[in-house]
Amino acid sequence: MVVRSITVAALLATAACSSVKPVANAREFIPAHQPDRVWVVNTKNEAYMLRQPRVSGDSIIGTLNGGRVMRIPLANAQLVEAKQRDQKKTLAVAIIGGVVLGGTIYLMTQAGDSEGDDQSYTGGEM
Repeated sequence: MVVRSITVAALLATAACSSVKPVANAREFIPAHQPDRVWVVNTKNEAYMLRQPRVSGDSIIGTLNGGRVMRIPLANAQLVEAKQRDQKKTLAVAIIGGVVLGGTIYLMTQAGDSEGDDQSYTGGEM
């Protein structure tokens, strides 16, 4: 049970270590990282979420929610965002996880060491 709880916590913590952030160079980022989706704002301030994006020539190509394929020229993409690893969140999760794990181990090792006072009943009269 404890192992299952730790495994679930670790998986959730890993998922929490990313954020949607601007991409500096979409032409290089998309092929290198192959994100599941990107968010693109064009020069008309229209925002699109493209699934399975790829760069072909001078455009970002991806699928909209309705299944329609969309091509946005890189020159018209004023902002491209994608889910990326967030080092601050990763560090915070690692520190918190270490403290929790250390505390758990400490409590488990101390659980059997308590002597307590002997309050056993001997059957005599009071």
